[in-house]
Amino acid sequence: MIHADFKILVFITAARHLNFTRAAKELNISQPAVSKNIHELEVQAGRNLFERNGHRLALSETGQMLLSHALRLISVYEEMNTQLEMLDGVLAGELRLGASTTLSNYILPQILTAFHLSYPKVGLKISHGNSRDIENLLSKKIIDLGIVEGLSDNLSMKYETFLKDEVVLITRKGNPKLMGREILSPQDLLDFEYVLREQGSGTNDVVREALVAIGIDWQDLYVKVFLASVEIIKSFLRETDCFSFISIHAVANELQNGELEIVEVENLRIDRDFYFMRPHGVMGYLPETFRRFALKRFSKDGIFYHQKE
Repeated sequence: MIHADFKILVFITAARHLNFTRAAKELNISQPAVSKNIHELEVQAGRNLFERNGHRLALSETGQMLLSHALRLISVYEEMNTQLEMLDGVLAGELRLGASTTLSNYILPQILTAFHLSYPKVGLKISHGNSRDIENLLSKKIIDLGIVEGLSDNLSMKYETFLKDEVVLITRKGNPKLMGREILSPQDLLDFEYVLREQGSGTNDVVREALVAIGIDWQDLYVKVFLASVEIIKSFLRETDCFSFISIHAVANELQNGELEIVEVENLRIDRDFYFMRPHGVMGYLPETFRRFALKRFSKDGIFYHQKE
C-alpha cells in the first residue's frame, strides 16, 4: 500500500477536531508530534494553517483551502491503492459507511454480513447517527457513503433511492386506549400520548408530512417524551399506554411475539424510501462496489418491503 505524506494526514485530523490533543489521540502519537508536523507544513506553505482565538482553534483561510485539496488528495491515494489491489483480483481497503438509526440497527447488518462474505479483505468502518449526523460526516469526508431515511435540502448532496419502507403506528398489545376501536379516525390520534424520536430523525419528518395530509397538525400531538433510540422507545411502549411511529422493520420481532401491535388509522399510509447519500462527483471504487452490491442483492427482490394483506 502506498501512503500519503504523514503531515497531510496529521493536518486533516487536526482540522477535523480543531484540537491537537484529540488529533494526537486519534493518530496514536504525542501532542508535540502533531504540533511539529503542522509547523513543518506551515513552513512549506509559507502561511499559518490555524488561527487561535483564546483557547479556540480555527482554520485560517489558507488552512481551509489546503484542507479542500488534502481531502481530494487522500481520496486519490485510496482509489490508487484499491486499484493496485485489484490487479491481483482482490478487492481490499477500508470502506467507511454512515447509516441512520433504523438502517444501522435493522437492515444494514444483513447487508454487511453478505458483503463481508463476498469481499473478506475489505475493512468496514460504520458510523451511526440520525440523517443530519450522516450528512455532516459526508460533508467532512469522514465517511464515503451514507444510507439515510430522508432527503434534505442540501444541494451539495446526491440521493439515490435504495429501499422501500413503511412507518406504522405502534402501541403495546392490549392497550386499553384501543378498547372498542378497530380502526381509528384521524381525530382519534389527538386522544393519545406519544413517545417519539429526537429532533433530526428522518422518521419524524415523514410522519409529519403524512399527518398533515389527513388534517392533523404534528404540533397538536401530545408527546410525553422524545428518546434517542428505537430500542428505548419500544421498551417504553411495552410498559405504558403510549403510542409511537416506527419503521415496520424495527418492530418485526415484537409484532411476531405479540408484545406490540400495529394501529390502523383511516387514510393514513406512511411510505418512504431509504436513500444512498453522497456528495456530488465521482465516487470511489469501494463505496461504488458496495452500492452496486446492495442494490443487486437486496433492493431488486424487495425483501425488506412490507406489504399489508
